[in-house]
Amino acid sequence: MSGDEVLVLVVSLIVAVLLWGKSMYETLRVRSCASSKSAIRLVPLAVPLVCAGALYYVLRNYASHDVRDSTVYTTFYMFMGAAWVGVAMRVWGLLGISPRDDLLERSNFAAAFAIFGALLGLTFCFAGGNVGDGPGWWVVVFAAFLSSGALLVLWAALERLSGLGEAITVDRDAATGLRAAGYLIGAGAILGRAVAGNWVSAGATVADFAVLGWPVLIIFAVAVILERFLRPSAQAPRRSVLFFGLPVFLAVIAASSWYLKVKS
Repeated sequence: MSGDEVLVLVVSLIVAVLLWGKSMYETLRVRSCASSKSAIRLVPLAVPLVCAGALYYVLRNYASHDVRDSTVYTTFYMFMGAAWVGVAMRVWGLLGISPRDDLLERSNFAAAFAIFGALLGLTFCFAGGNVGDGPGWWVVVFAAFLSSGALLVLWAALERLSGLGEAITVDRDAATGLRAAGYLIGAGAILGRAVAGNWVSAGATVADFAVLGWPVLIIFAVAVILERFLRPSAQAPRRSVLFFGLPVFLAVIAASSWYLKVKS
């Protein structure tokens, strides 16, 4: 490994340990004081492991050959991914839903769904930046910045236009949380695909990102419309997860999966 790679590895390791260590500590500490709904507090413990498994699979099967064939470089990008998603989740938390406040402190089941979606969506964004051959780690950072940044901006716009965040944090509507998870996972997968591929130049990466990533605009346009009709109201303060959450979640996942298959 070169000097700059060692530096990035050390920084990523420190950031990952600090952020995820703090998250695990808070999860265990709050769980010990909770009297109910402790199962949903497994989200900060179990979901990151699922995300790590997804990233490992991508690195071992779709990254450049020097990463696929090297345990050292696979570990390097695993730590970078852990740090990346950890930082991105802190930014996401500032946009309306706090993993600590809404999930751990308030045992909000709706927030658990949304947090699951955000973690997996951001992991897909970072994983996509690792697909293909490139000259170095900075290529991954550039690509992941495009995809993750777009996901966070679109989420902020969706929350502002639809009031989805309030339905999750205030109304605690689980159906809304599950729909949010679908939007985030589907969009993250598409945005990750949009930055995947062999590196040519920054301009080419941005151009490919625009060409391949535009379908997320459809997802979020549909989301804005749906949330205005499906969000909780005085007449229906609690929507059925089975009828108002799961169908939308599955439809978005199916549509994004179909798109990835077509573009594979």
